[in-house]
Amino acid sequence: MYHDSNRSGFFSLLVDVRGEKRQSSHRLADMPTILNLVDNTRDTWMSQAEFIRPNRRVVNLARLGLLFTDLDTYRIPALAGRTPDQLAASVLYFCAEDGLPAPSVLIYSGRGIQAKWLLDGTIPRHALPRWNACQRYLVDRLAHVGADPMAKDASRVLRTIETVNSKSGEVCRVVHVTNDTDGQPVRYNFEYLADVLLPTARWTIEQQRQEQTERAKRKSRRFLLVPGGKT
Repeated sequence: MYHDSNRSGFFSLLVDVRGEKRQSSHRLADMPTILNLVDNTRDTWMSQAEFIRPNRRVVNLARLGLLFTDLDTYRIPALAGRTPDQLAASVLYFCAEDGLPAPSVLIYSGRGIQAKWLLDGTIPRHALPRWNACQRYLVDRLAHVGADPMAKDASRVLRTIETVNSKSGEVCRVVHVTNDTDGQPVRYNFEYLADVLLPTARWTIEQQRQEQTERAKRKSRRFLLVPGGKT
């Protein structure tokens, strides 16, 4: 949906092998083959972004093709015990109530819901600050349905569909798709999503915060380079 085996770059898998998590990175061109080799009985997670090197650190980020939130709905008493379809309906309802665009796809992770907003193209690494701001906003707005505040970074892996969640015995699977007029999952322009999620005042604050951090780093480097300082 958001990875393309025709692009250059890498994706990563994280697999639980008898309690030990093992990570591997592969070329996007090999994705169809690699995913066919995945043991669906094992907990398996996949990177959401694509990378320029076989390592999913943000410093190696190549591009992103979606926004996402990982909703731990099982932690919310009002949602506990609901079926996957009922959870999907609840997430769609709360998104509409909060004025958020409908997620392109909702995936039942075996205990909670992954909400994903697919983009109509990929965004490059230099757009990461705005992407991060959108991610933080989504997590804040969906906190009441269990949005995991730790699962919002570009290096994040999320559970892979058609693999078993060993904690519940349930299979990770798609439970809802918001279709566009062509019958395919709706894809959003990133600028549109950023405008919806980040009012100008909020984005200005995010920019100022980023600039302050960068200034502090520059000052720190200058201090370290001053020769002959007293101790």
